[in-house]
Amino acid sequence: MLKKLLLLVNPHSGSGKSLAASEFLKQNLAGYEFNTVVSQYKGYFVDFLRKEDLTLYEKIIIFGGDGTMHEVTNGIAEKDTTPPLLLFPCGGGKALNHDINNLDWESSLAKFHQHNTKQIDIFRVWFPKAETNKQMMYGFNIIGWGLVSNINLTSEKLRWSGDLRYSIAAIIHIFKNTGFEGKVMIDDEVFTGRFSFVLACNTQHTGKAMKIAPLAALDDGLLDILVIKHVPFYHLLRLFPLIFSGKHIHSPLVIYKKARRFSIDAEPMTLVIDGEVKGQTPLQAEVLGNRINMIV
Repeated sequence: MLKKLLLLVNPHSGSGKSLAASEFLKQNLAGYEFNTVVSQYKGYFVDFLRKEDLTLYEKIIIFGGDGTMHEVTNGIAEKDTTPPLLLFPCGGGKALNHDINNLDWESSLAKFHQHNTKQIDIFRVWFPKAETNKQMMYGFNIIGWGLVSNINLTSEKLRWSGDLRYSIAAIIHIFKNTGFEGKVMIDDEVFTGRFSFVLACNTQHTGKAMKIAPLAALDDGLLDILVIKHVPFYHLLRLFPLIFSGKHIHSPLVIYKKARRFSIDAEPMTLVIDGEVKGQTPLQAEVLGNRINMIV
């Protein structure tokens, strides 16, 4: 009897090569039956996975980026067991792929055969002032508020600039240098005042190879949380280049904490979650440890 694989293909992911990547995998595998599911709309995989019997499959292969992985996370988070997941690098940012050193199709194929797995953490976020059906979601990558949220919003409008879009958007908003009033609670520690941004990370990377949380681990049961108080723009401009190497965490401008839960109490503002523009403040978040079986 042939072993069955579920292939989740997002043809609209950042690189636009997801369909080609799925064909690459099929051509390099023998002895498998494939159920290829192509996304029809934003959120399609959430709806599909919640209804699908995943015990039918040996593995789930995802062809997309961090946004596609966000959908998959929300589709399987409440299931008791799921097959191992493998994320082919077909998106724009590739945060998770950078963390597990899986940046090309050949590497993904090798990982498929090696089948080394790790139970990785996810997080759950509540938005108490949102509409009833939008008050809770799951994520695997980041929760961003303030400057980082605005950067992500602008980067979506700069897709024509390719890999440079995050850097261009960052420079635009560093010069604008908007401050955001709020109260941030990290476990039992409270920070109040005016902030540039707050970013909670499950992965080390975000955006395009930005090593924003260099001490983060996918399976430590903790979020790595960066708090940047509002400072003159030239301080942020000096800080920004250090993010690609992770050296920014040594700056006195950066408060870096590890925690199981955190909250932001602030006026309603759109957030960035796993690279997606969604949710709003105020928010409460907590880690759910070792919830997804990932091929690494």
